Amino acid sequence: MANRQILGIDCGGTKVMGQLASIHPETGFASPIQECIEVQYADHPNWNFDFEPISIDIQQKECAQNTIQLTEAEKAQGECIIQTIKSVITQFEFDAIGLCFPGTKTNIGVTIMVNGPRIPIFLDHFSELNSFYHDSDACVWGEWKSTIGTMQNVKNAIYIGGGTGIADGVILINQLIDLEKEISLTPSWDFILSSGDTVESCLSPKGMVQAWNQNNPDKIKTLDELSQKKEAHILFEKAQNAFTALIQNRLQFFENNHASIETIVIGQRLGTFLSTTGIELKQMIFSSTKIPITFSADRRLAALGTAWKKSVSN
Repeated sequence: MANRQILGIDCGGTKVMGQLASIHPETGFASPIQECIEVQYADHPNWNFDFEPISIDIQQKECAQNTIQLTEAEKAQGECIIQTIKSVITQFEFDAIGLCFPGTKTNIGVTIMVNGPRIPIFLDHFSELNSFYHDSDACVWGEWKSTIGTMQNVKNAIYIGGGTGIADGVILINQLIDLEKEISLTPSWDFILSSGDTVESCLSPKGMVQAWNQNNPDKIKTLDELSQKKEAHILFEKAQNAFTALIQNRLQFFENNHASIETIVIGQRLGTFLSTTGIELKQMIFSSTKIPITFSADRRLAALGTAWKKSVSN
């Protein structure tokens, strides 16, 4: 019997990636097959580089009252995202498809987006899909349930993925915890530090780059550029403090559940930076905890995670 081939689609804040996966009939693990395809939303001819998301307060209010009023800018930007995703899907042949997307969701759409437009009827645009997953969960599934992941066979672990935002994940006794339902765990995007900043704004690559650009005339685009600046240590100290606060919150959760953390995995662009050129911040992160830390740099993992989840959801 041939292995099932499932397409995993990872929709991030700036790009979409498609990765075809083979699901092993015995282990259930997802393995990448063929080359992945990655397309930037900004490659769409109608992409608005000056787009500004609606304020979170307004988004939360409209979501709570079920009175979402999309702006014309949101509609146009959302359409660029939808068309980009479709352009990737059409390049594959597959038995089934799984997709992840950032933001707060209902069963059919995205109702709160920190770094992009809301798309409240997202699934209506895709005849191939009947559900979609949280991007944070997909990152964890990829590390945990794929043949290239760094968390295979672990029972208790923390995942921190840094890109446009922070992808959070906690595995407790072989179960992925729903951070939106577990009141003792604060997601990084809602975790307010003593400085008034969020963990996400201090620890994500986008947050660090934005913080530099807001206070300096010499603009940068990447953490590699930031690491060359003499004053980078100020932002790295904020990142270290954010990391420490987040880990302390997670440690308390594990202690309350009589479990010990086996490993911390730091992935996505933040993981790539720390495993290559981010030597200063890497040393600071290592000094913040005695828990073993692994850096994951394979960008295909969230897509593989969605493929694995789809394989066990049917």
